[in-house]
Amino acid sequence: MINSICLIGNPNCGKTSLFNSLTGSYQKTGNWSGVTTEKKEGFYKKNKKIKIVDLPGLYSLEAKTEDEKAVTKYLSENKPSLIINVLDGTNLERNLYLSCEIIRLGIPVVFVINFYDELQKNKISINFAKLKQLFGVEIIPISAKKNLNIDLLERKMLNVLPVNEGALLLKESSNNSKNIVSHYMKDIINQKTTKTEIITEKLDKVFTHKYFGIPIFCMVVMLTYFLSSTVGGYLSGYISNFFAKFIISTSNSMFKAGFSPWIIDLFTNAVLKGVGSVLAFTPQILILFLLMTTIEESGYATRVTFILDRIFRSFGLGGKSVIPIILSSGCAVTGIMATRTIDCPKEKQMTVYLAPFMPCGAKSAVFAWFSYVFFNGSALVSTSLYFIGLFSIGLFGYILNKTKYFSKQTRHFLLEMPLLRLPSIKDLLRVLWEKVKDFTYKSGTVIFAVSVVLWLLSNFGIYGYTVNVEESFLYSFGNIIKYIFYPLGFCNWQSAISVITGFFAKEAVVETFELLNSDFTLLFNNKFSVYAFMVFVLLSPPCAASISAAKNELKNKKSFWFMLVFQFVAGYTVALFIVLLGKLFTLNIGLIFSIILGIIILSIAFIILAKRKYKCEKCFSCKGGVCQKSSKHNTTICDKRIA
Repeated sequence: MINSICLIGNPNCGKTSLFNSLTGSYQKTGNWSGVTTEKKEGFYKKNKKIKIVDLPGLYSLEAKTEDEKAVTKYLSENKPSLIINVLDGTNLERNLYLSCEIIRLGIPVVFVINFYDELQKNKISINFAKLKQLFGVEIIPISAKKNLNIDLLERKMLNVLPVNEGALLLKESSNNSKNIVSHYMKDIINQKTTKTEIITEKLDKVFTHKYFGIPIFCMVVMLTYFLSSTVGGYLSGYISNFFAKFIISTSNSMFKAGFSPWIIDLFTNAVLKGVGSVLAFTPQILILFLLMTTIEESGYATRVTFILDRIFRSFGLGGKSVIPIILSSGCAVTGIMATRTIDCPKEKQMTVYLAPFMPCGAKSAVFAWFSYVFFNGSALVSTSLYFIGLFSIGLFGYILNKTKYFSKQTRHFLLEMPLLRLPSIKDLLRVLWEKVKDFTYKSGTVIFAVSVVLWLLSNFGIYGYTVNVEESFLYSFGNIIKYIFYPLGFCNWQSAISVITGFFAKEAVVETFELLNSDFTLLFNNKFSVYAFMVFVLLSPPCAASISAAKNELKNKKSFWFMLVFQFVAGYTVALFIVLLGKLFTLNIGLIFSIILGIIILSIAFIILAKRKYKCEKCFSCKGGVCQKSSKHNTTICDKRIA
């Protein structure tokens, strides 16, 4: 009787999409490897007694990285009733190498060949009889995203038979299995080049170009933030006006109903104004996530990983570090958890330290608010902070790599380059729905709680309730710690308190300013100090959830506490540099000119430091020290690059 089913396959083969179809739930998918970094559990939607487990993608059962070890450990400790081996039909040969190891486990197996719709579209046929003769298992062609043959799989998986002992592979030694698969591939599938592969190969010559790749990436980022700032900012204005009118109407209604003034103030200024100020920027965040998800789903994110790999290696980070860093643009928690795919412990530790430097969705909400209040909603401000994050990762990665502890690391990296595909509208809408729920939930819980606590601390002191904020507990505490930020140009208790509340959720920074001050221009020396504050929020320790995830991944108290100190110092140092830069440029020249000049300087520094030479070993093809893409197998075969 079937009571547990495991989904196993290479990264980016479509396991999570199949998991969503079988369970009726939603887990994040992406057109690049490394999306699933821990097992996901659910129950078969038609029979809740059957548990379905989506395991992290891997290329071999010879466990090296943490996610691969998690798979082998799960299989040994929790022997499933059935394994569904998910194979990417557009890259069948490489996927079948893992299948050779799976059928020797002695567990009933069914093969599902995903992306079968693309094979049909390109008139590529598979000899299922030959494949079944070779492996001795049931084989079902499907399309997980389009629900093609999912009903057939559901019928077959409940009555699957053990692996046929007469299979050709079982008669041979395990060391010879891959050679046998390679020998029979010409009889299993006709490997003609598809139209999608031709288009992908042509576009890759542009997207991964040695000189044009980086400028194209910069333009994509700038366009992403420009659209989120302009279109989202236009919609945010309507939400802000709605809350402003709603607060006045609610206040008047409560006053007429006889509520006490302090209750009215608590509900309108603390709750409605605080939560509303965060929700007002929901359109900008949703558009940002929509565009970022489109980049991931299309496969362009993998191209970004490829071009950034060449740069990040100059700063001591391996290729596997790039994926967690890019994921951190959505959520630092996700990025930190993705570091478990890194097999080098010190490289993983360094990546955990640096990945939170990217502007996540919560930080983006803060930057959108500051841009709206101080910089007339300029998209360039938010865009520049994205590149400040990337530059800081390179700079501080380079510094860490020069220390005795992190130096002399050997890194191995194999990056799969998927086909470029149009994103699924269904998946994009699902992502938006999840982000709306997450953002609303956080606003209704964490931000609400912070709002109430801030109001209480700002309205009560040692003598009880007070209308004078300078007699409150909050003022007393903020007035003590504000001097830490004197060199950065925001030596005031409101800014100091916002740094503390940002620890719980970065969105709370906005709520704090809205609650504690009405004239924000008085809180900063000039626009450079405003920008320095934004940089400090970007690089200083992330929210509590991200810090908790980092603690779980580091598994070492000394490393954990060093991370917090390191991130605080990094944020403080770069913010101080911004303030000093501001003293060199008068406000007549303008902040935007300074930002543009800074980006140019940082770009030149990147190029100079990236000129280090590498030699490649065991690559499929290599030209000029850069690992190339094998169009036949649709993968980027990267690399053992040694400095």
